[in-house]
Amino acid sequence: MPRLVSTLDQRAFGGLELDVDRVRAALAATGHVYLRRVPDGFDHVAQLTRLGPAVPQFDGVVVRDVRPDPAVDNSVYLPSNTRELRAHTEWFEFPGPPPRYQALWCVTQAEGPGGETTLADSYDFVAGLPPEQLARLRARSYTWTPTAALARSGVSYRCRHPLVEDRHGALVVRFPCDDRCRDYDALMAGYLAAGRRYFAEHRLAVRIEESGVLVWDNWRMMHARNAFTDRRRHLRRLLMADRR
Repeated sequence: MPRLVSTLDQRAFGGLELDVDRVRAALAATGHVYLRRVPDGFDHVAQLTRLGPAVPQFDGVVVRDVRPDPAVDNSVYLPSNTRELRAHTEWFEFPGPPPRYQALWCVTQAEGPGGETTLADSYDFVAGLPPEQLARLRARSYTWTPTAALARSGVSYRCRHPLVEDRHGALVVRFPCDDRCRDYDALMAGYLAAGRRYFAEHRLAVRIEESGVLVWDNWRMMHARNAFTDRRRHLRRLLMADRR
């Protein structure tokens, strides 16, 4: 049976107020929730940060515009063009715990095919790994530094963390979108190959409407993006920390 997107009707369950209990229940059950029919006047930042405090993004902005940049073509791997993005979790390479939740909402929907946000449950994925491999993923820490683009922007750090860890009683799964880790090895290669196969077989595709908001548990869900052609596509992104 195909898996269904977990959906709540915002007009029916709160209007301009986020029904935090319902949203948390959906996130606990499936790792994601799509809020449809979000009314005009909904304050995305004020309401969504009731789930957890906002996490400023690498350049300090709280809400990031996600749309094609005319200066960026599809020869480079960046969210600011129209190419497909590979499965990953957000901030897998930054110091400290990753943001707990991520939200995307639509300003202008892409016309034509593509542009869907895709999701798959990494908790199910790691539960299916051989116990010995999972134990090694918990025990092995990897070194991360900024990409060349971030370094040119003045971002500087060096950090180490495992791909799977327990934090405050919850599982944190980090899933890189590429192999640029400083000490990439066979363990990570096998993990990425298996995860990409899992994602291809189990992903959900969500086309975010102009009255919709997609929220997911970033500790749990891998996400990606289908390629698209309409360069007017414009989403906004908010990251939220765990409250504990």
